[in-house]
Amino acid sequence: MMLRPNVGCMTSSPPFSDGSLPQHIAGLDLGTNTVRLLIVRAESDARLTAVYSDQVMTRLGERLQQYGTLQDAAMDRTIQTLQRWRPILLQHGINQPLAIATSAARDATNRDDFLRRVQTEVGFEVEILSGEKEARHTLLGIAAGLSPTVTNILLIDIGGGSTEFISARDGQSDRLYSTDLGVVRLTERFLTSDPIPDEKLTAAQNFIVDWLQKVKARLGNVGESILIGTAGTITTLAAMDQELAIYDPRKVHQYQLPLATIQRIRKACLSKTIVARRTMVGLETGRADVIVAGILILQLTMEEFGFSSLLVSEYGLREGILIDQIRKTAGKTVSLDLFANLHRTEGQS
Repeated sequence: MMLRPNVGCMTSSPPFSDGSLPQHIAGLDLGTNTVRLLIVRAESDARLTAVYSDQVMTRLGERLQQYGTLQDAAMDRTIQTLQRWRPILLQHGINQPLAIATSAARDATNRDDFLRRVQTEVGFEVEILSGEKEARHTLLGIAAGLSPTVTNILLIDIGGGSTEFISARDGQSDRLYSTDLGVVRLTERFLTSDPIPDEKLTAAQNFIVDWLQKVKARLGNVGESILIGTAGTITTLAAMDQELAIYDPRKVHQYQLPLATIQRIRKACLSKTIVARRTMVGLETGRADVIVAGILILQLTMEEFGFSSLLVSEYGLREGILIDQIRKTAGKTVSLDLFANLHRTEGQS
């Protein structure tokens, strides 16, 4: 079964296609580096309240760049995580989450095999999002966590296999661009040595800058925008700057991250081996080998576009797919509170 022609289309009826709004709804994001689950409760006043959030770095896109396929071990890790979450979803009355897959599944030649395995071994149907649809859903999620006074933004979403850039005014995407700049992809191409040789670091930087020139040509002038960042690299940097031994999303959301801080953390990371990086306070477990790639993407983006600081967001793609589905199927405009009554078992977004 070839799924590429159906990219961006639901393969089955959504979990509340009759227009009714169930008590609990789940969003599931199968990313290149990380799998994320969010369960929300629908309140009577058109609010969604997060009741459970978890994530696991399964590195679904491991060696994808080398072989062009999802590796068996990576698929196994991802499916085992979904199987562990299955009882939690059922406890909340959810049989089918709003499950989406992004860059790794988009690009893999055996993506149909992976989706069949998820269906057979877990019981979930998964939609593969196009890069453009991923960007639009991410913007929708980000907007839910912003003050209404924030109108003009440039959003950067650094993922494992791709990075999305979205220019938006008044909550509507003005221009967007999905790139092949991802932390796993970049690490496997340039940054596998430990420590990283100067020539490899330079090659990675040149590769990023070449991509950023295309982004700038596509997005045009964003000089009056506020730069907002989401996903694991950026939330991790906010946690590292605050030296959060225990991750607290309330302290990370809307944290101002200066360019000078990013440059300082980059220097500290490059001075350490991967093993030594694992002891750095705030650095998420499992991210030590890819954090340099993420820092390079973010730092060079800020320098190329002329931003001196970044506003960090805990909201993103998971939140966007939930809000979009409710808006389309139940005809409701909702707000989303990520932090009230939130139980999170591990990791960070």
